[in-house]
Amino acid sequence: MNQKSGAKAAGTLDLSFGNEGIAALPRMTRSIAALPDNKLVVYSGTSLSEPITVARLTEAGELDASFGDGGVVEVSVTGPLMLAWRIIALQSGNYLIAGYEAGIDSTRRYVIRLLQDGQVDASFGEGGMATLQVVDIKSHSIGKGARFLSNREEVIADANFFAGDHLVVSEQSGKIYFGAHIVSDKGYAGVVFRLNENGSRDTSFNGGYTLVRSTDGSSPIRLESLDIHGDGVLVGGALTDTSFNGDAYLKRFNQIGQVDTSFGKGGTVIIPNGSDGRTSVITSVSVGGNGLIVASGESNKGGASEGLIAVFNATGSYNLIFNKGQPLYDDFSLNLKFSTCVFQQNKKIIVTGSGDGYLIAARYDLDGSLDLTFGERGWVVFHSIGISRVRSSELTVDNKIVVLEGGPAAVRYLG
Repeated sequence: MNQKSGAKAAGTLDLSFGNEGIAALPRMTRSIAALPDNKLVVYSGTSLSEPITVARLTEAGELDASFGDGGVVEVSVTGPLMLAWRIIALQSGNYLIAGYEAGIDSTRRYVIRLLQDGQVDASFGEGGMATLQVVDIKSHSIGKGARFLSNREEVIADANFFAGDHLVVSEQSGKIYFGAHIVSDKGYAGVVFRLNENGSRDTSFNGGYTLVRSTDGSSPIRLESLDIHGDGVLVGGALTDTSFNGDAYLKRFNQIGQVDTSFGKGGTVIIPNGSDGRTSVITSVSVGGNGLIVASGESNKGGASEGLIAVFNATGSYNLIFNKGQPLYDDFSLNLKFSTCVFQQNKKIIVTGSGDGYLIAARYDLDGSLDLTFGERGWVVFHSIGISRVRSSELTVDNKIVVLEGGPAAVRYLG
């Protein structure tokens, strides 16, 4: 349903944004970030026939004429055929963008830093760009039968990146974390690279990268989420079988790139599926100021999907206040899937995702109950004209919720 009333209740479409709460975005927009002045910056360019661009929107959801050419800056990248993926706004006012090498067998990923005016910052990496390559990863560290050899180094010659990538920055240290999937003849694994603030490889982080594997090192793994946690980094996804279904997990790596064995059980938290045939995956992780962790995603049971939320203490133990210390599986909409989660002032949990043809935003109290002051029933829907998929969600400094859908369009709700 399209909420068009002038009510100011939380969960109501913000009619001052775009066209009755919805702002149209440039074609091929893949990522959005909120800025300190309530403006937004978006990143687009997933077609080789169109340039990579950064656009800035005013608080009203219109192109900001003071930025670039009518609100849009074309990102000038020399060398690689790069496609857009993600943008992050830094506290300095600059931006980080991530992209991937065009082609089926992609072996490179890129991180670029832009200045406040959208121009490439040539002081970052090499001419503004840091390049991450599969060939830099030791092949003996991946997949079934993995082992670490001290007397020789092997590198991957036939592996490639695949699926989505993740980019987060520690504003405390300036370190940049980039997470991705890789696949080779040795199997599937996740990898997290760490860069210094200037774009150079941070070799103090396990030589520059760490592999994300199952506990026994033999199961394929999905890496679907990444976030800073204190002086370490959290990853989440699913421990999978060959069909990519399995148990949802979280892992924590410390500041030197090793598994933090003080977190969960030996560094890993598993959300087990039990004996009912359920399979789950964590697609988003959000960390509160007190170290509290919210993980959200989706769970499939009997051919239908449910939204998954679990809350953990900083040590990886289940938080006993949220849903009595158990993961929450919600089905208030048919085939519910949660794509993103954020803490709202450390008091509320906002999740966004989709049901059958709908974009959905919901708000939960810290005990796991739906917050009935949000949209009157704890959740709101917006019927999407385009592709109903949530790509990301952001909280503005004035506590509004901006959701990027695959239309592409941005929807803003009052908080």
